[in-house]
Amino acid sequence: MFSTLRAKVAAGFTVLVIINVIVSAWSIYNFNQLTQAIATMIKQNYQNVIAAQNMVEALERDNSAQLVMLNGNVDSGYKQFQDSHQDFFVWFQQAVASNVSQRGSNILNNINNSYAKYSDATDTLGTILRTHGHAYAQDFHYNRILPLFNQIKDECFQLLDMNHNAMVETETKANDISNQATVAVLGAALLAIVLSIVASWQFSQYILEPAEKLTDTVRKIGRGYLDVHADINSNDEIGELSREFNRMTERLRKYEEINIEKLISEKKKSEAIVSTISDPIVVVDQEGRIVLMNLLAENVFGVSEEASIGRKFSEVVKNSELSRYVDRYLHGESSMNIPPYFELKFDGEDRYFRIKLNSSKDNLGRVTGVILILQDVTQFKELDKMKSEFMARVSHEFRTPLTSINMTLDILKDEHIGHANKKQRELLIAAKQDAERLTKLVRELLELSRLESGKFQLKEDVVEIRSLIDFSVHPVMLQFNDKNVKLVIDADNTIPEFIADFQQLSWVISNLVTNALRFTDSGGIVTVDATTDGEDIIVSVRDTGCGIEPEELEKVFDKFVQLHDSSNPSPGSVGLGLSIAKEIVELYGGRIWVGSTIDVGSVFTFSIPIRNRKASERKVPA
Repeated sequence: MFSTLRAKVAAGFTVLVIINVIVSAWSIYNFNQLTQAIATMIKQNYQNVIAAQNMVEALERDNSAQLVMLNGNVDSGYKQFQDSHQDFFVWFQQAVASNVSQRGSNILNNINNSYAKYSDATDTLGTILRTHGHAYAQDFHYNRILPLFNQIKDECFQLLDMNHNAMVETETKANDISNQATVAVLGAALLAIVLSIVASWQFSQYILEPAEKLTDTVRKIGRGYLDVHADINSNDEIGELSREFNRMTERLRKYEEINIEKLISEKKKSEAIVSTISDPIVVVDQEGRIVLMNLLAENVFGVSEEASIGRKFSEVVKNSELSRYVDRYLHGESSMNIPPYFELKFDGEDRYFRIKLNSSKDNLGRVTGVILILQDVTQFKELDKMKSEFMARVSHEFRTPLTSINMTLDILKDEHIGHANKKQRELLIAAKQDAERLTKLVRELLELSRLESGKFQLKEDVVEIRSLIDFSVHPVMLQFNDKNVKLVIDADNTIPEFIADFQQLSWVISNLVTNALRFTDSGGIVTVDATTDGEDIIVSVRDTGCGIEPEELEKVFDKFVQLHDSSNPSPGSVGLGLSIAKEIVELYGGRIWVGSTIDVGSVFTFSIPIRNRKASERKVPA
């Protein structure tokens, strides 16, 4: 009957629209009739009720005017009576105009006759008050006027009751009309629903039956059955879609046959490449389950790949720290503070690995997996240890002759064994400065070697943060004044006292403040802030200096790195201060970092945990 799906849908909707239009028109007609009938009846009766009420009020004012006349104010009372008399007739005429019943006409005629007599009696009352006196007038008012007043008032209430009863009858009649309209609309609605259901069912069969067959075929293909066909012989769009779908399925089946061997081959190549990489590698999916592990990783963690595939990383690798890193990386935390070395037992000995984490992401940027690579850096760690031991030994050997050189230079400079001329004194001062630089270098090298040795024991002082900062900056206050640089200290008073090595933390703050002063020009500001987040104490040293180049930010904490200072071309240090500060902070399990903007300034910040347990119980990181 219908050759296209569009025609089928249009026919179905047309039938439903026609049914809805008929029901809507029928409903509108019935409710319009109901509205008109109610509006007409209520309007007429409501106007009569208002008129009757106002006539009673005007009649009451008439009586009040008569009482004013009886009290001696005849002219004033009579004028009030004339005013209310006019109001009475205005409302009386409105009642006559809106009256529609014979009974109402009779009542209105009675009111008109009675009020005419009432008006004449009032005129007579005025004459009596002027000629016969007050006593006779009161008797006339009581015997003649009050009966007419009560009669007119009763007739007005009759008119009010009649219209009130008419409104009640109108409500009853409106309910009857409403019930009839409701029954009619419900009947039409039920008929429309039945016709709509029949029409919808009939036309849905033309559409849903072939669509369900096509859906069933798609489900089977989704399960991997590429040899099924959608047997739909209609000439509409679904029939055309099914034929195109069958052709697509045929192409997919051929494509799968051609490429499945290539996919398997590529997978084996990838696995072979991973297995030949000389570093342990573990690949996990977005749920943290292991999907690939090479032979070195099996040896390091003491598990087999077959027993690990499909299991959670934390269940296979019994290392909570590594599991935490992988889990956080899966949740998008790619900027974690991972230690430079990680110690693991391998082949019965301690080995050091550098952790590298990479994530795979989909087109929307969501993490779909994580690759963990452990680079064996044990050899480099041992070389670094040998270098540190060598520097410590050389520094120790330099210490004694440097002490002797300093003492000799002091003796010569102070002229204890003879006078020196101006040129000789200049040479002695230059030699003394170089000796002091060498002494500072030896001292820093020995301090760094002690920290790196793992044998350094932190003292356990009770530290109050403001006192610590004041003690740290006190030795350099004179330099701040000489350079005309302002020092601001802002320490949070809510920071509790904590256990730490007062001298070592003081050295860290003093070193940061000295560096800030060095790179801040005259008129600048250096600010020391101390806050807490409840778990860590956070100290920042902010300057308004020249800033640090972006390429130098990553290496400022490396050993023997000196930043370029255009304002002070002479070398001021050997680049060990920040390295030592980093080692001290990390002894507490804290971290230190830097942020900088060129020509704006730099901010060096370190944080240490607030701990109650003794600092000596912490293991020094390797």
